[in-house]
Amino acid sequence: MALLDELLARMRAVPELSNIQVVENDAVDDETFVFKAHASILPNYLQIRLLADKDFQRYSFQLYSDRPLLRWDNTPHYPDLSNFPHHFHDHKGNVTSSALTGNLLVDFDVVMAEVKRFTNS
Repeated sequence: MALLDELLARMRAVPELSNIQVVENDAVDDETFVFKAHASILPNYLQIRLLADKDFQRYSFQLYSDRPLLRWDNTPHYPDLSNFPHHFHDHKGNVTSSALTGNLLVDFDVVMAEVKRFTNS
């Protein structure tokens, strides 16, 4: 799948990411698939997950250490946020609207900029 190949290529192009692994890549049928990748960004790791079919695409980007640190996703459970369903969970447990759009390749660049900022602070 071109989208997943491009995402992996972008992950490999980020010098801070290492040990990139596809941990799940399952096609349910011709229109439905689940994809999950992990990468180290020391001392943490990043997980990217995508569940897609012809009618919707659900994503999450999560930065972990021994606990969740940052998460962006579009699970539709915060309808009052301005960019519903896109939202962000910070390391303190706060949930705010997210600038992500659901375009995985564009969103990856936004997430990586924030992850780099967070890990360098």
